[in-house]
Amino acid sequence: MNKTDDLKREEKINRLTGAPLYPLLVKMAIPSMVGMIVSTVYSMTDTYFVGKLDSVDLTASVGIVFSFVSVIQAIGFWFGYGSGNHISRSIGKKDNETAETMAATGIVLAIITGLIIMLLGIPFLDELSVILGAETGELHAATVRYLRITIFTVPFMLISNVLYNQLRLAGSGKDSMIGLLVGMLLNMILDPIFILVIKMDVAGAALASMIGQIVGCIVLFWSTGRNGNIKIRIRRAVMSRVNIKKILWGGAPNFCRQGISSISSVMLNNTAALFGNHAIAALTIALRISYIAYALVIGFGQGFQPICLVNYGAKKFGRIRKAFFYALITVSIFLIISVAFIYIKSDYLVQKFTTDKDVSELAIRMIHAQCYVMPFMGFYILCGMFLQNIGQFGKATLVTIAENGTFLIPAMLIMPRLLGLEGLIYCRSTASVAALLLSLVIGIGAWNKYLKE
Repeated sequence: MNKTDDLKREEKINRLTGAPLYPLLVKMAIPSMVGMIVSTVYSMTDTYFVGKLDSVDLTASVGIVFSFVSVIQAIGFWFGYGSGNHISRSIGKKDNETAETMAATGIVLAIITGLIIMLLGIPFLDELSVILGAETGELHAATVRYLRITIFTVPFMLISNVLYNQLRLAGSGKDSMIGLLVGMLLNMILDPIFILVIKMDVAGAALASMIGQIVGCIVLFWSTGRNGNIKIRIRRAVMSRVNIKKILWGGAPNFCRQGISSISSVMLNNTAALFGNHAIAALTIALRISYIAYALVIGFGQGFQPICLVNYGAKKFGRIRKAFFYALITVSIFLIISVAFIYIKSDYLVQKFTTDKDVSELAIRMIHAQCYVMPFMGFYILCGMFLQNIGQFGKATLVTIAENGTFLIPAMLIMPRLLGLEGLIYCRSTASVAALLLSLVIGIGAWNKYLKE
């Protein structure tokens, strides 16, 4: 490591541990917020352009494959957060050797896992489609066409997610954002060309995603050698039981959150299928639109994370407390404004994705049901991040899996069968309220116990 990189890294640590907090929080959050907004638009792009083909089955297949992609992202965030947490705390302690070892180990773990999933998945695309909720007919055929290309994207997707989170958690939000944006913007440009012009339908969406992921992965890898970031040197990887355990345990809250979200997404698709393919399509659209409100909150919360991580390593607990309060006030305002917009404009937004009347009406009702509770969910989102950043991985896991796992899964199994379609519409908002109450109990207890000066 040359002197210039050392100076840049030292400057980064001094900024995170000593700069005025709210301006620092905003500065750290802006790249993540931009990334989350683009990521949200990106996740809606396939649905939007496939929706132009006026096929309920094709639109539904996008939501079904997205649940598979969510599983891959969960694994990527698992390795990325697990290694990134240790990298950031090591930087806070000025232990650069450990930081480099954990960075390389996380990447090698992603490469090996990605290749295994790809090779195992290729022969079983039909079976995978059925598991995801596409059992017969055009819905099954479209899902297989989508997966046939997506499966080859898996290694690049995992590596990109690991690199993105390592850079972001170490305080290099701008570099992580650029790598993310390049791949996503390329995907968004290619989507209409492949889907509508070349007429590849969902296969075109998958091909655009694969090209975007490969290019984004290259840019992120290049970014690790710049601006004092921890450079990835594969030879520095130490695939010991201790290091792998650290990564898996450190990233467990994220994996469990996203993994359980993916499982619940598959279950929701299967539950919605009881009411017809139009219900799956409505659910796909409603989830995409509702997530707009969460995107800004998650992005701002990601700006809080490197501040929390580095200051916890430096034992500056007062800065963590102040940063959390600033973040909570800000994200609550974001949620109130964005939810109000989505609620008022839900009809307009849904019509951008479908012209089917039944799909539109159901999607709007699903969006409204979630809007009733979203303004209060800022604490829940930040609480999981806070607990993970201070090393309370068990408590963080309990919180992060609550909304989409602990409470949603029972709600979706019980409510639709008792209340019919109304149960499907309100099962998510019911789970959200229960998860918020749990996070208040666990979060306040941890706050009083682990942030004493």
